[in-house]
Amino acid sequence: MPVPIPALSSSERQTLGHLALADFPHPDVEPKSAAARGLDEGQLRLDIEELRRTRQVTVIEGRLSITELGMVAYLTAERDELKATLTDMSALADELQRRDPVSVVPHSLRQLAQGVWTLGQALAHLDRA
Repeated sequence: MPVPIPALSSSERQTLGHLALADFPHPDVEPKSAAARGLDEGQLRLDIEELRRTRQVTVIEGRLSITELGMVAYLTAERDELKATLTDMSALADELQRRDPVSVVPHSLRQLAQGVWTLGQALAHLDRA
């Protein structure tokens, strides 16, 4: 049976992003650890509470660690944001094509956004035009 993937707030996603790179001390143990990572200590404490409740983070001997579920939730959120960005890029390419039907730029942008071409191929297409 599939495990539901919890939705993340932007601050929870940021916290999990830091934990995806490396464990770090709980703010109770080392209060400056939040500031060193550009995190608000108060918000971090709230996020830790929620992420622990949903089993995305553990605290062992004063250190925060991401769980497998936390990693899946984080990577899912990252994937969803990238997918939305690529969809927007394709929509922009469609609008550019509508505004200037003879330009090769929209086609190159769309092919790149959809993963059909590499950046080098898209640039080469622009250079040939």
